[in-house]
Amino acid sequence: MNETRIKIGLIGCGLASTWHLDYLKSDSRAEIIALCDVNRENMLNAVQRLPEGQRSSVRLYTDHMDLLKSEKLDAILILTPHKFHFGQIKASLEHGLHVLAEKPLVVSSEEANQLISLAKSAKRVLMVSYQYPLRGPVKYVRSLVKRGDLGDIVYFNAMLGIHWHKLASGWRLDPEISEGGALVDSGSHLVDLVLHLTEARVERVVAVADNREHRVDIFNSALVQFNGGRTGVISVAGEGPFLLDLTIVGTRGAVTMRDLETVTYVKEENFIGEIGTYHQRNEYATADALKTTLPAEEFVNCIASGDFDASNADRALQVALFTEAVYKSIKTNGFVSIKG
Repeated sequence: MNETRIKIGLIGCGLASTWHLDYLKSDSRAEIIALCDVNRENMLNAVQRLPEGQRSSVRLYTDHMDLLKSEKLDAILILTPHKFHFGQIKASLEHGLHVLAEKPLVVSSEEANQLISLAKSAKRVLMVSYQYPLRGPVKYVRSLVKRGDLGDIVYFNAMLGIHWHKLASGWRLDPEISEGGALVDSGSHLVDLVLHLTEARVERVVAVADNREHRVDIFNSALVQFNGGRTGVISVAGEGPFLLDLTIVGTRGAVTMRDLETVTYVKEENFIGEIGTYHQRNEYATADALKTTLPAEEFVNCIASGDFDASNADRALQVALFTEAVYKSIKTNGFVSIKG
């Protein structure tokens, strides 16, 4: 039976590894073969999350190239700081492995294009660990857009609040390693969510940021033009409580979503009315929600089924293009066009 299991390694054994390991150890299709981290204590802590009978067989490495050269793996998870993603993902694909990377895939759109091209030519899965679109209520909103229930999307407004400046100590506050602040880190989830749900092709942005006393952005807001001049706003507030608000307005309907859970769907016939007018509400109960899945689960599903077209790296490219434009706009204090 072991011969048919998907042999998986992890590069990076920090906090993000705990979520993925907790799922993978429960999936009978997956087998953790090797771990890699420059911090040996991180690896030892990761091993302890595995069932006791599996711990002694897991091999440990402090150099990711040693792992790639020594092990016969099917897949790898890249869970390291942003700066190291490109080289580690590229090397993993060149060794014939399927790759699941923590967000962002890479910050540079040029590097994203290179990795997408390499994965396609190698016929390997390349996925980013974006969990928001895998939530049941988010899948519901996506279905409304895909079916055309909202008509043409003409506006969106999205805000992610998070106590990021306190949670993101160490390398995340070092621009040489993080390659940006709240936008490129936790904000990457919000950007992907908005672009995924609305299918918007952003044409240009103008943005502002507040770093507070740090070397990277803590607050930022971008005014967006998309799909032939439609407008939207995306904001990340990295100094506050966790709060996610998203509004999507179409020509035939509108949706608001709070904290990825509570959805209000307003049909076109209910557009007219004062503030407080009753709107059809869709409160999620377990029986009503579409199934929520996890990034590692989707990754294993893709490999097991051979559905390599399920990779979401193309979405990561759109996030990279948007992020580059926002940072350029902040620096130049003007509109920046996006081509791609």
